[in-house]
Amino acid sequence: MRSVVGLAAFGAVAALAALVVLLSPPAGSAERADVIGSWRSREGAELTLREDGTLTAARLPTSFAEDDDERATAWFTGSGTWSLKSKPKLGHQRIRIENEAGETYEVSIAGERARDGLFIKPSGDTATQFRFKKTL
Repeated sequence: MRSVVGLAAFGAVAALAALVVLLSPPAGSAERADVIGSWRSREGAELTLREDGTLTAARLPTSFAEDDDERATAWFTGSGTWSLKSKPKLGHQRIRIENEAGETYEVSIAGERARDGLFIKPSGDTATQFRFKKTL
């Protein structure tokens, strides 16, 4: 009897996990051409990614408060380079940014072909996102 109950519980958990995966939005991915251009956040940060791998940024958040509001506490303004990282099997594809001082940051891609923009998460265990939309 215990094995039947255990098997039923395992089946219920597996079915729930499959449902969560099916209903979750796909992780972001893009080709280089999809991310080239200018991006802006509602907070006023700007990021321009050029075809030659160079970039300019204005108020790109790089550090966040560890309290509940997770507000930006440091920013990058200047120029540097960027590269598109390979898409992992799970999770969002990322863009690696390096400033003139050699400091590196990552920006994640939201949606297929970056249709939902770019974002930075203050920490791995939060739902908060600092979002960017492509400007025309």
